[in-house]
Amino acid sequence: MKKLIVLFIRICLSLSVTAQSLKPCYNGSLYGFCDESGNVKIQQVFQNALSFQGDLGPVLRDDSYWWFVNKKGHLMFNSRQAADQAPPNPQNGLYIIKYFDPIFADVTEYYNRKGLPVKVESAFNFSSDTLPYTMFSASKAIELAKSKLGTPYGLDNLDCSGFMRFIFAPFGIVLPYYARQIAEKGREISKQEIQEGDLVFYGGGPGREQIVNHVGMVISVNKAGFEFIHSTTSKGISTNKSAENYYKSRFLFARRIFDF
Repeated sequence: MKKLIVLFIRICLSLSVTAQSLKPCYNGSLYGFCDESGNVKIQQVFQNALSFQGDLGPVLRDDSYWWFVNKKGHLMFNSRQAADQAPPNPQNGLYIIKYFDPIFADVTEYYNRKGLPVKVESAFNFSSDTLPYTMFSASKAIELAKSKLGTPYGLDNLDCSGFMRFIFAPFGIVLPYYARQIAEKGREISKQEIQEGDLVFYGGGPGREQIVNHVGMVISVNKAGFEFIHSTTSKGISTNKSAENYYKSRFLFARRIFDF
């Protein structure tokens, strides 16, 4: 038994060392990350890349902004720092991102050292070098969403995208104004990966089938598919199942806004 424990610890330590050994590497003019043997671990699709800061690596995308990727290669967040600026370092234990949005005006976002969006109650309330924060919780988000069941469409700005902003805001996640813009956040996942808290997107009517026109949040998953909550023009905030013909025919894709 002791030998098994020792072997397990050695494997974990080995994996930990391997995880920390990713280095920027390039192919032609595009950058990614390789291990110490030169094997590509994160695709070489970026304009530039810098060494990992713990769990995150700064990469320059073709939009000329520094983003951060985790060691799985998933994009975590936009630093809002342009190519001619240095990507930010954590302050008080968190990445603090500030920018101007044409709809929401001045926006401040916080991300922890793993790149996950978090909610900070007060930027002045901290001890040592870490601000207290709240992370996204699918169960709490679903509870909040269900508290609005029956609310008429558009009341208190709760149209389909406004409802998603309402759900995610308490967790420090600032979603864009339109469903088609929300559809660019996070990363796309397959139907098989869908879990509670993921967002699902739907196309419009004839001639607009492939254009994002609607968004909802998954509240349960089973062998038959998933159930989601959303705000509709006909029934207001309500729930539907993915297997229903109307939604089955209009489904486009799912995205995970927060990622691990």
